[in-house]
Amino acid sequence: MSTLPAALRADCSRCAGLCCVVPAFYAMQGFGFDKPAHTPCAHLTSADRCAIHSERAARGFPGCVDFDCYGAGQRVTQLFGDTSWRDSRETAARIFSTYACYLALHRLMAALALAEVAASPLLAERLRAKRDHLDELCRTEDAKSGRLDVAALRAETASLLRETAGRAPADRAPIRREAGAR
Repeated sequence: MSTLPAALRADCSRCAGLCCVVPAFYAMQGFGFDKPAHTPCAHLTSADRCAIHSERAARGFPGCVDFDCYGAGQRVTQLFGDTSWRDSRETAARIFSTYACYLALHRLMAALALAEVAASPLLAERLRAKRDHLDELCRTEDAKSGRLDVAALRAETASLLRETAGRAPADRAPIRREAGAR
């Protein structure tokens, strides 16, 4: 069972194939061919579904199997409703910019959620507060227009996550070894 909240779990059935269009990908990264950014994958159907979804790894796309948008794709798809990235270049640019921003925010929120599991109660509360803050940012016009300072948010989040690295929760006593034990 995933420790991620439902909102941070990808649901391809509720997305317009944004991960198959927005990012560039390369054969050397586990994709069957190189694809430039903002270009649909050759396997993306006109209904925004992957034609090889059930056999991606076998067809040379293990990178697709490993990719996780942490729910950013379906969130952006819902945000734009019936508007499609296929409608116009301007619409595509808006949707792609929003997806890139939301993908960064959702990745940060997922990292925070995973860190909460091993954190002390006090630190877990700080991680949760930061995750809530990032989620609130997703509701802003700056996020919807891709104008957030994602680099600054990454740095803030990384600083907080470093506090969890290698720390046991403070409410657990350290393991004591008996004399002579190795």
